[in-house]
Amino acid sequence: THVAFSIMKIDQVAKVLSESLEDYVMSRAERRDFKALMEEVRGDTKAISTVRSLAFRMARDQMEESHQVMEWLEVVIKTLYAKESKSSNRAYFSPGTDCLNEIRSFISGASESLDICVFTITDDRIVERILHAFERGVKIRLITDDDKSEDLGADVLRLQKAGVDTVFDVTDAHMHHKFAIADGKRLLSGSYNWTRSAATQNDENIVVSNDGRLVQDFCETFDTMWYRLEQQQ
Repeated sequence: THVAFSIMKIDQVAKVLSESLEDYVMSRAERRDFKALMEEVRGDTKAISTVRSLAFRMARDQMEESHQVMEWLEVVIKTLYAKESKSSNRAYFSPGTDCLNEIRSFISGASESLDICVFTITDDRIVERILHAFERGVKIRLITDDDKSEDLGADVLRLQKAGVDTVFDVTDAHMHHKFAIADGKRLLSGSYNWTRSAATQNDENIVVSNDGRLVQDFCETFDTMWYRLEQQQ
């Protein structure tokens, strides 16, 4: 269904969004038209991700009116994720292998896309799962800190060399996030660094959730960071 949607419907979606963006307000009628188009692909994570990226590109092109653009974008994304399934939340803690096992399971569960935003990755047990996901065709984007990527045992450059799309935060400050988004529908976030010491020594946590609003907030943050850092590389 996604291929058919891409060929036959994306131009209609772009037209609705473009007309709505002219006055930076998504009217009730425009919201209804947009919802009707998306209803055909409600369970298609690829199509939803495509439309989300389209909306962000259109908003980025109009950033001189940033306040109004972001309000418009918020309504678009809210409408896009209007019918999420009942939310489910689960917490995991370390020391121990609970966090590690859930991160590996989360990565393996991604079928279409995986957005990863982490301070550092040095645990090869996690890296192997990322590489396996990449090899089976999952679209992966990785944001990480430039300083930590050069640490002894860091695996980010290995992932980049394998072909994983990677951008680095090159500011003097650290990019300290530790979260991931699978298929635009599930979120994993917490204090847990993706390192062996986080599993064996540290008191850490992760939370896994499919709450639509929460996932949306992290998707927006990831996309904003990605486009900004991509321009700085």
